[in-house]
Amino acid sequence: MKKPMRIDLCLLFVSIFLVGFTSESEAKSKKPNVIFIVADDLGYGDLSCYGAQDVNTPHIDKLANEGLRFTDFQVASSVCSPSRAALLTGRYPMRNGLPVPPTHLEKHKDYGLHADEITLADVLLEKGYATMCIGKWHLGFNKGSQPLDQGFEHFYGHQVDRTSGAQKLLNIYDDDELVNTKVPHESLTGTYTQKAIQFIEENKENHFFLYLAYTAVHSPIVPSKTFRGTSRGSLYGDFVQELDHYVGQLMKAISKNGLDENTIVVFLSDNGPAVCHFGGSAGSLNGGKYCTMEGGFRVPAIIRWQGVYPKETCNTLISSMDLFPTIAALAGVVHSKNRVIDGKDINLILQSGEGETPHEYLYYYNGANLQAVRKGKWKLHLPRTVDDQPYWSNKLVGQPFKESNLKNIPCNGLVALEIPLLFNLDTDMGELTDISKKHPGIVKELLDEANSVRSELGDVRVLGSDQRLPPFENIQDKF
Repeated sequence: MKKPMRIDLCLLFVSIFLVGFTSESEAKSKKPNVIFIVADDLGYGDLSCYGAQDVNTPHIDKLANEGLRFTDFQVASSVCSPSRAALLTGRYPMRNGLPVPPTHLEKHKDYGLHADEITLADVLLEKGYATMCIGKWHLGFNKGSQPLDQGFEHFYGHQVDRTSGAQKLLNIYDDDELVNTKVPHESLTGTYTQKAIQFIEENKENHFFLYLAYTAVHSPIVPSKTFRGTSRGSLYGDFVQELDHYVGQLMKAISKNGLDENTIVVFLSDNGPAVCHFGGSAGSLNGGKYCTMEGGFRVPAIIRWQGVYPKETCNTLISSMDLFPTIAALAGVVHSKNRVIDGKDINLILQSGEGETPHEYLYYYNGANLQAVRKGKWKLHLPRTVDDQPYWSNKLVGQPFKESNLKNIPCNGLVALEIPLLFNLDTDMGELTDISKKHPGIVKELLDEANSVRSELGDVRVLGSDQRLPPFENIQDKF
């Protein structure tokens, strides 16, 4: 059942159409269709267009060759739900109230993306777009936080409510109706692609927004039989190649329906690979999923708008949160000052393929714990203890990191740290060489900024002035 339009939306957003002769205004007047293809746990080094040697991803490589391939694209969390909430709202998880993933435990019974949050689907629906979410939701199981409550007219997929001890079966919903139970993971990549193609074909004469959130390549690592043994990267590599195949099928459908030139296609991963558990590669980056090293936050990302955006590699630092204001602006929506949007409009960067980052600082939270601050090439890791960690990290207990060889950092990152560490990501994207003693001024600036943002967004033992608190205590604890 479609939700009623939120009455506060018109107070927060104002519709505008700009008519002119500049390339920027011409691009905005096109009001493109928008497709988000979100891979799950895909690492920075898992695609051949990002240097992978043991897999072959020709279809995603083709997409990269036809658009912008980003080398410094940051998500807002190294775990799925907070990252996805930030993508859809343009706001840090600590600001939008979803710093940790919702579960079916009693503690989280009222927890999910708050009904007051404004998503990209909300603002595009206001502008007449058809909107659909396909695949993994995982932004809440309660009323108010479901896809149909968050701007999507239709939903086909799963809420991450697994139905077997082996965790390989899922319940599937069509809108808000449970239509299938005990569905195997290995069938989902193909099924979700078919549903996406159907939606595109049904709405090719309209403007549409498709949020396609694949299960691949999250655990369980279960590629379908057709793709098993097709890569040199074991089952994980096979799973990546299956994802690539179906991205190719989707792109063929876009071309077949004559939508190449009026459709923005965004391909990205929600966070880094689960290298501690299931495989995957962060390439030359340190760490992966569950940590605030670059391997957890820097993801493969491609944006294609044929005929508008160039075919280039873009090295500008941008955030997944930038997609909200950027696409909203293209649809003719401008944000009022009534709520903070952390993302920035990057249309000029996308049109040129280069430019200065719009972010003076970026913040790396692990759950509710602020762990790093970045300014341009500088990234400062902040002191932390095991007790500061969210539940997915604090079981991986180790002594505070004191070594000089940062190659010895475990795959779960810096769980405990006694002193701040500074890295120059332009020359050391792997975060291997601490240079804090050489740049005390930079260290002080970033420590001061950390204190400033804590007062606004909060931390483990700090309540921020613009922090939306989850409806339970002890955010970092699972139970």
